[in-house]
Amino acid sequence: MEQKFLFGGSITMSLNYRTIGKRIMTIRKKNHLSQLMFSELIDKSPAYVSYIETGKKSMSLDTFVQIANALHVPTDILLAEQLTGSIIAASQEVTMLMKDCSDFERLVITDMVKSIKATLREHNPILKRTDR
Repeated sequence: MEQKFLFGGSITMSLNYRTIGKRIMTIRKKNHLSQLMFSELIDKSPAYVSYIETGKKSMSLDTFVQIANALHVPTDILLAEQLTGSIIAASQEVTMLMKDCSDFERLVITDMVKSIKATLREHNPILKRTDR
């Protein structure tokens, strides 16, 4: 389910509720919450939670904030793919992913990210020339 919104007559924004729902489900499972337990936390039925997680139904802003609070994540984490250029959301997502890592794992992951970034920047001019 995708909805488009028109702001001030010039900016159109569309939300992909399937993507948002998938992210909610992923974080819910990482928190070891069943749909039943989660539905009780947000005072909604398990069926409604299922509809949200599959993107079959949209949710109110109040429900969205309840979900973020129940999952203990900022709302921009749930909207990460919807936000353009959000370095804060990306940073928070990486922080969440590394939360359960050992110091050694964090060091290796950080080194890998630095290497990937350097490789991407090194090969970017080559890719631009071959994409023509």
